[in-house]
Amino acid sequence: MAGVPTAEGGSPGGDVDPFHYDYEAVRKGGLIFAGLAFVVGLIIILSKRLRCGGRKKHRPGADEEL
Repeated sequence: MAGVPTAEGGSPGGDVDPFHYDYEAVRKGGLIFAGLAFVVGLIIILSKRLRCGGRKKHRPGADEEL
C-alpha cells in the first residue's frame, strides 16, 4: 500500500526525508549567484561609462544647454 505510514511512524520508503535540504550547499550557491550578479552589474555600469574604441562624438550645443 503506497503512502500508508508504518507502525513505527516512519515513511514506508525508509529514512529518506524528501524535505531535507543541504543548507550549506544552498548558501554557497546563493553567495556565488549574488557575487556573479554583482560583477555583471558592475560591468554593465562601467561599460556605459568607459567606451572602448573610437572617439566620443560631442554635439556642438551640448555645453551651452547646461
